[in-house]
Amino acid sequence: IGEAGQVLQNAGDKISGAGEKLLPITAGVTALGTAAVKTASDFDSAMSKVAAVSGATGDDLQALRDKAREMGSKTKFSASEAAEAMNYMAMAGWKTNDMLSGIDGIMNLAAASGEDLATTSDIVTDALTAFGLTAQGSGHFADVLAAASSNANTNVSMLGESFKYCAPIAGALGFSCEDTAEALGLMANAGIKSTQSGTSMRSIMTALSGDVKFCSAAFGEMEIATSNSDGSMRSLSDILADCRVAFDQMSESEKASAAETLVGKNAMSGFLALMNAAPADIDKLSSAIANCDGTSLSMAETMQDNLAGQLTILKSQLEELAISFGEILMPVIRDIITKIQGFVDKLNALDPATKQTIIKIGLMAAALGPLLILSLIHISEPTRLDV
Repeated sequence: IGEAGQVLQNAGDKISGAGEKLLPITAGVTALGTAAVKTASDFDSAMSKVAAVSGATGDDLQALRDKAREMGSKTKFSASEAAEAMNYMAMAGWKTNDMLSGIDGIMNLAAASGEDLATTSDIVTDALTAFGLTAQGSGHFADVLAAASSNANTNVSMLGESFKYCAPIAGALGFSCEDTAEALGLMANAGIKSTQSGTSMRSIMTALSGDVKFCSAAFGEMEIATSNSDGSMRSLSDILADCRVAFDQMSESEKASAAETLVGKNAMSGFLALMNAAPADIDKLSSAIANCDGTSLSMAETMQDNLAGQLTILKSQLEELAISFGEILMPVIRDIITKIQGFVDKLNALDPATKQTIIKIGLMAAALGPLLILSLIHISEPTRLDV
């Protein structure tokens, strides 16, 4: 018996030693599992918001999940961030197909501009709605913003703030997003940006919707046509170009007076910035916007073509890997939690008298436990206990 006990003890020591060596590996696996489950849980939570707002279910929701994970695996943004961008699209009324076709352009614009993805999504969706454009045009609109921001003294965030104020009136009058972006870019070159350029542009567009007449000693009176023969508005760029012809012939005082009369004191600085813009700046910005398709993607690729960019994309890829592991673990964990919840529900359903009995039994067990152990020790080793 002694020899057999020694053999078992040696085997136990070896197993214990192996266990100690495996502890770091076990801890690492546990940490990875915890991280994977948390990442997958966060992604699930973000997609649940998308489902709640958009009403997507079944295959539609699965398609959105797959698209978010796809964008997370190949761009600088994570799947959870892509899901957050989808949430803004859903709030703008976009349906599944709209989000699937529109998210690429939005993510390219965010990567190209360095702006927050959710904020960029909000800017694009709001402006598209204001201009009466569909989600299919989000890629082109993203390219317009990218071209305007990279060829004028502004950025996507400030352009988005400007569009917030002037896009609704621009859309109502039929002015294009391209012409509006060009005008905002020219204002930005003169230091008029963000909210200031947006409110100025709103006043200018409102003024240009009616009759526009200028007076000067050089030409007497000149009327600028703002609408076509069919009643539709002329393009904003054409109207502003004709206004510049008149302003080029005016004195400085006549320009200031004409601007104040047309658009008011608050917006006159913005209008004068449009009138005084250098032809080279106008041509540069106009040409960039006219040939903008693919700009946001090209800029995004350039922005990520460095070590920091590669590390950012690697982080997104690791999150996708964590989500894939987490989705394997989550059903098991959810099953365990469901059973625990069922047990807790049964405890909650007990009447107060039964709960009091359980507490009393538990307290008694806690009090008698040490006495029972001492009794067992006394029976097995009375001499040692006496000493």
